[in-house]
Amino acid sequence: MRKLLIFMLAVFLALTFGCRKSDQAGSEGQSDPHQVGQQSDKRSPDHGGSQKREGQKPGSDSREGGKPEAELEDIDVDKLDIPDRMKEAIKSGQIPKEQVREMLARMGQGGSGGGGTAALVNVEPVERKSLNSYLVLNGIVEPERTVEIFSRLSAYVKQIVKEEGAFVRENDELALLDDKEIRISYQQAKIQLEQAKLSLEEAEANLNRSQELIKKDLISEQEFQTTEAAYKQRQLDYENRQESFKDLELQLNWTRIRSLSDGYITERLVEVGDRVNANQQVYTIEDFSPLLVRVFVPTSDSIKLKTDMLTEVTTEIIEGTIFQGRVKLINPRVDVQSGTVKVTVEVFDETLMLKPGMFVEARIVIGKKEDVLVIPRKSILFKQNKTYVFVMDRNQVSQREIVLGITEEDHVEILSGLEQGEVIVTVGVEGLEDGERVEVVR
Repeated sequence: MRKLLIFMLAVFLALTFGCRKSDQAGSEGQSDPHQVGQQSDKRSPDHGGSQKREGQKPGSDSREGGKPEAELEDIDVDKLDIPDRMKEAIKSGQIPKEQVREMLARMGQGGSGGGGTAALVNVEPVERKSLNSYLVLNGIVEPERTVEIFSRLSAYVKQIVKEEGAFVRENDELALLDDKEIRISYQQAKIQLEQAKLSLEEAEANLNRSQELIKKDLISEQEFQTTEAAYKQRQLDYENRQESFKDLELQLNWTRIRSLSDGYITERLVEVGDRVNANQQVYTIEDFSPLLVRVFVPTSDSIKLKTDMLTEVTTEIIEGTIFQGRVKLINPRVDVQSGTVKVTVEVFDETLMLKPGMFVEARIVIGKKEDVLVIPRKSILFKQNKTYVFVMDRNQVSQREIVLGITEEDHVEILSGLEQGEVIVTVGVEGLEDGERVEVVR
């Protein structure tokens, strides 16, 4: 902005000065030499005119009505923020100072030798606070576990019970398969099992009676063995029927597709009327309590980590919200290719605002400093690998080199270069120079 104003001043003065010379040249070219001579003859016998000018104050010009030169001497031309050639033109008188004052007033530059309008800045005092030292990493949110649900039968989908996004408990019904064929087989197996049970009971009674008779020698050994063999055969048949019934009972139960864990349904892969095959995936359930963030920490930083360290998780999608977590797992192995260690951060979010798949920033608290000098990060100026701030001294600023410590969000620790209570510029540091006059806005 200042360069633009200087450029405008230069153009305006150049045009003004050029027009002034053109007007003077034109007036001289249009004047009658004879009339000029007459005016000169009229002045020559009368010395009052010359005496009048001698009585005037130096630098005054009654014909042009200009201001006394003494009133314009308070402009310090050398301190004006204008090109050097224009300064020389003003000093030599080619550009009248009254025009300079008018232009400076338009530009906002004072004529009191201040060297231009004071820069507008915001300031804050240097304070003491407590700062946390963070290890900042990026990762993607993942569920605590993902469970894929498969169909165990080959059948048609009869009904969808739970939709995507629904929260389910373990063993809740998700979908129903057509069970007509299996139910018929189940009923037949149930009848056959009852028949086998009756036959077994009859064979058992015959065996008990044969045992009593053989003791009294009322039947032969051969008859007893035949009765005993019949009982064992009926017993095997009953057990076989019982296993078949259990298998059909299990298949009938499989027609009701159920959840295997607590969580949210994130995928439903079937529709009503679809025929699913055995071992075909039909649902995906994810457990969001807790959520996990897996980050990869450089080996040099991994030695600072311990399990249960507090972690702050943030995302640009949900501005202003900090989710609390902790370090759950630290992989003991270093990845050879990347030179990093995988660290798992556990995050609890009852609001369900944080969702799997979100890109987040995880800040692991690895240390804390109490009662340290702190300044806003925006007040720091970086030059040639060094850090500076502008310190206020009345209405001027002085540039001072500082040494920085740890950083937490928008605040930085100061190790040296500043004292508590000193006032520094926080807004408007760009373009400031050492010793420049400023005006405090806030």
